[in-house]
Amino acid sequence: MVDTKTIELFRRDEMVFTVQELIEKALAAIGALFAGGHPIIVAYSGGKDSSVVAALVLHAAVLAKASGGNPLVIVTTGDTGVESPESQSLYQAETAKMRRFAKDHGVRLLTKTVQPTLLSTWQLKILSGRGLPSFPGSQSDCSVDLKIHPQRMFRRKLFRKLAQEKLREPVTCLGTRLDEGQRRAAAMLVRGDRSDVPVRNKDGELILSPVRVWSTDDIWEAIAIYGGQQYPSFSDFEETKRVYAHSSGTSCAVVADAIYEGGEKRGKGGCGARLGCHVCQVAEDKSLANMIEYDARYAYAKGLNLLNRFIRNTRYDWQRRHWVGRTIKEGWVTIQPDTYHPSMIRALTRYMLQLDYDEELRAASAGEQPKFRLLPLDVMIAVDAMQSLNGVAMPFSVWADHRDIRQRGVRYDVPDVPAVKQSPIPVARFLHVGKEWDSTAGNATWTGLRDPYFEALTERSGCAPELTTLRDGKLAWAVETEPTFSVDLESACFIEDFEVDRLLRMHDQGVMPGGVTTGYLWYLSYGCLSLSHAQQNEHDAICRRTAHKDRLGITCEYDIDALIGRSVGFADLPPEARVAWGGKATTASAQVDLLFN
Repeated sequence: MVDTKTIELFRRDEMVFTVQELIEKALAAIGALFAGGHPIIVAYSGGKDSSVVAALVLHAAVLAKASGGNPLVIVTTGDTGVESPESQSLYQAETAKMRRFAKDHGVRLLTKTVQPTLLSTWQLKILSGRGLPSFPGSQSDCSVDLKIHPQRMFRRKLFRKLAQEKLREPVTCLGTRLDEGQRRAAAMLVRGDRSDVPVRNKDGELILSPVRVWSTDDIWEAIAIYGGQQYPSFSDFEETKRVYAHSSGTSCAVVADAIYEGGEKRGKGGCGARLGCHVCQVAEDKSLANMIEYDARYAYAKGLNLLNRFIRNTRYDWQRRHWVGRTIKEGWVTIQPDTYHPSMIRALTRYMLQLDYDEELRAASAGEQPKFRLLPLDVMIAVDAMQSLNGVAMPFSVWADHRDIRQRGVRYDVPDVPAVKQSPIPVARFLHVGKEWDSTAGNATWTGLRDPYFEALTERSGCAPELTTLRDGKLAWAVETEPTFSVDLESACFIEDFEVDRLLRMHDQGVMPGGVTTGYLWYLSYGCLSLSHAQQNEHDAICRRTAHKDRLGITCEYDIDALIGRSVGFADLPPEARVAWGGKATTASAQVDLLFN
């Protein structure tokens, strides 16, 4: 007699199956969804797990099509703008194979590469002076800005469109596995992930994890089975195996994965991607360095690796930080290291422009497309505009550096610098700047998003800017608005072809104190930039603040030691300012002064 109680101690997903059995179970679960009319979304990264999921879904779609169905598959991947070039090349090539496979088998397939909004990119965040890279121990918001939020926004739009077309609710297939680690397994168990039927995530979306109980060996065996065309497959996965192998400096993908799973993965942080973004600082990603050392084909990436190391080694170099605060309290701002100093931002911009140019020359010599482009035209113009708006560079500095590199033979190679030893952030000091950011303006009416010369020249013409009243009652230009900040590509191309010489003359002539925002205003008046509705007020305020700082001589490449010499310590603040800045009081004497004044 069979002891059913003993058998019931083991869940079906804990039983050991062959890979062929696991594949059949996954195909049955996915096929049931297609039979029910559900579109299936594959969250694809180019890694082994998502590659197997993509193979399973497309295989199931072929079977569903043969049975008289009309399955719809949507494959999404993400491009952060700073992806490892090998990772980017891999997912681009593999999604192209998916499209060919689907066409050959009559399967409806849509592929989408999702990108972050322009202002959310690493380039705009760092090179505009708005933020720092996500360092270990700091708030790691890079995954949210560059990956999670863009995907969430795209999925919402996609779901609305599918609903409008009267299709069944889509199901997203993920490559998450219990075998990936304790933290991942715990999260999957809390969510209740299943491999047989979809469950709802915290956003209310249907999720299926078809390889939930698969081991790493199962995944690699499935790669071999599908790659060997034992089942209908979109790829032979040779490139996938190459990237895995070479990222660990070996010739075998399985050995490389064992090295990664057994050792390095425990030290990974952030998003945990095997081939992380080439600027990633959250964890020390050695995959690119391993590839460069392993094979000469990756020599093109040496500059990217050096840039990563430069950023990592200068984290605690306070002379490379911006010391001027943004908030006025009782007429005073803090003087303390925060984001990058304008000179550091200028250096990073130059290094990236140089890397782009070197890669263009290498690719042209090799007769191939460049492996990467750090500052494409729209990003370059956005960086130039935002550097002007925030006062971290003179107007059109990016174009000047672009000219010097490409026409004058100037080189800006990334230096190999030793790591600066960790040290505490220097104690805050304070600088008097006045009660408001407009207090040094001769006529505050013309600060912000206004230009008296432009308005005088265009008065009573069709080019005259329309004015609007902002929330604070100030007048400003009524600018073009879009859902998010954007650069009009047609205008950008026109600028590149016909306006650069004029911009360079303006840069070389320089501007008067308070005129550092001229570059941003020029792009805005040209119609090259579109702001979100909320940014009209925000950028007007930033423009006023930056012009005020420029008149005080604390924008662009100001001298930090001279600035500190103009500042005062907490104890020397007026009583009302000490109360306002009480949170910055760190010494015992300052706290006593605060309590008794």
